[in-house]
Amino acid sequence: MSEIDRIVISGIGALTPLGADINEHLAAHQQGESCLRAKHELPFLQGDVSESNIKQWIPDKKSCRMLTRQGLLGIASATLALNQAQLSTSELAEQDQLNGVIYGAFYSQGVLNAAQPYLNALDNSDAIDYQAFGDRHYREFPPLWILPRLPNTTGGQISIQYGLRGLSYSVVNGPAGGMISVGEALECIQDGRARRFVTGASEMDPTIEQLFALDQLGVLAKQTPSKAGLTISEAGVSFIVEPLALAQSRQVSNSIELVAYENSYIPHILTLSEAELEQKVRAHFLRTLDKAELSPQEISAIQLTMAGIPALDQSEAKATQQVFSATVQVLCATDYSGFALGAAAATNLFYACLQLQHQYLAPVLNQAKKPLIGQLNYQQKCQLDAGITTLFCHHIDHLGNQVSLILRTTAHHLKQELI
Repeated sequence: MSEIDRIVISGIGALTPLGADINEHLAAHQQGESCLRAKHELPFLQGDVSESNIKQWIPDKKSCRMLTRQGLLGIASATLALNQAQLSTSELAEQDQLNGVIYGAFYSQGVLNAAQPYLNALDNSDAIDYQAFGDRHYREFPPLWILPRLPNTTGGQISIQYGLRGLSYSVVNGPAGGMISVGEALECIQDGRARRFVTGASEMDPTIEQLFALDQLGVLAKQTPSKAGLTISEAGVSFIVEPLALAQSRQVSNSIELVAYENSYIPHILTLSEAELEQKVRAHFLRTLDKAELSPQEISAIQLTMAGIPALDQSEAKATQQVFSATVQVLCATDYSGFALGAAAATNLFYACLQLQHQYLAPVLNQAKKPLIGQLNYQQKCQLDAGITTLFCHHIDHLGNQVSLILRTTAHHLKQELI
């Protein structure tokens, strides 16, 4: 395959509970530090982005007053990814109609903070007086109240901030959107529809409504350590996807090749039997490997979601055991920075890329709660100079999304060609 045909992630950037600077992420990840904390006002563990000065990475500072925290996190992470990819504003301005944005989207706010005008319009029988609402109460909405409810706000703002006038759209697939956006960018470039994309996803701190909905589904982790479930967090994560030849023209040496992308949906995922669910995950794994024309033995490590939902965690573990070799290293990043709802898959992918770029394997936390302990090769401690070449990154969530990417170090591939 020529360098023109090979597509890579040339830059990554993230703001998570572990930090914003790459060195902050590396230090916490390699040392096995979780940054999830309980909040006094809510009985749930949560993860907050630790960086206090997000605005330093927003090109147009005046726009900050119109942006939600979700938008700020997304734009800031895009800036960090562009910086790592060594892409300047002038470089992006050249053939700007071939530079696009595909970004994962999720509703960052519900109806509670827009409820007051409706409450003020209640009549004596506690019904909404729509005549009164239309005459005067609609004016009580904050001027920018609609922005947190538009799923394309973050991706659109990234386009505006950096003048990217190529193909631009949002992926509204809940937690999976960030990984799907990378896969869709890969296919769009292969089809000749663009030459470069900013991709990823962002999520602000969860609202009461989101926590309530997850609690009703029975998938939210309570503060009690013995309770399984999602531990919610926020994050902004971005990736630059482009042909390898473009990255090499700027002397970007640590890019990551996108070898294969597979995306599927599992209807009624929480009602399936254990055998049915495991079969669907196993089939998904095999389809991804088939697209990459790789055998399971050629995968150095697999990064699983292991989000804390027992049925889904078990299906990932059993499918891994059946498809891959007993020696494949099993990784998981969710226990480090939480399940970031709309940015969950993007965060998972970020830590997969980080380990490939810096050639280490981070320990899996909370192993006592993981399925098939003693049967899967969970990473026990940090391994530096790991020598990993190909990494399988998998995401599965309670909404039925399942997406995988196979990643490979370009340094390894170039070495193989020289041999």
